[in-house]
Amino acid sequence: MRKKTITLLGIMLISILLTGCSQEPQKPEGALSVAELLENPIYDTQTRVYGKVSALRELACTCFFLQSEEGNLHVWYDTMVEDNGTLRPTINVKEINNGDWVVVIGELKSGGDHYSLNDFWLSRIDLIP
Repeated sequence: MRKKTITLLGIMLISILLTGCSQEPQKPEGALSVAELLENPIYDTQTRVYGKVSALRELACTCFFLQSEEGNLHVWYDTMVEDNGTLRPTINVKEINNGDWVVVIGELKSGGDHYSLNDFWLSRIDLIP
């Protein structure tokens, strides 16, 4: 009887721990994972990408990391300046937190005077429910 109780408690503990783990949500329709975008880059074209937000408000830039399917993307939401000097508008991320799953819409940059290859410039961000 005691072995059964200990085994049952062990199974319950493992279940509780696994339930608390954050799992990647189902891929939103029409969106690429970060890994898919980086494997087959689509430069300077509006693209939908989904992932988990990290390092928001922790970096020395107006940017954060987006991760999905083991890919990592550097996403900028402010101080986006084109080579001709045009400043892109700031995107509000006040409602976004680290650990949130989101869909970002914007452009993967091909590199220039004011940005690096594979920087992603945000034009819209939506939480995944």
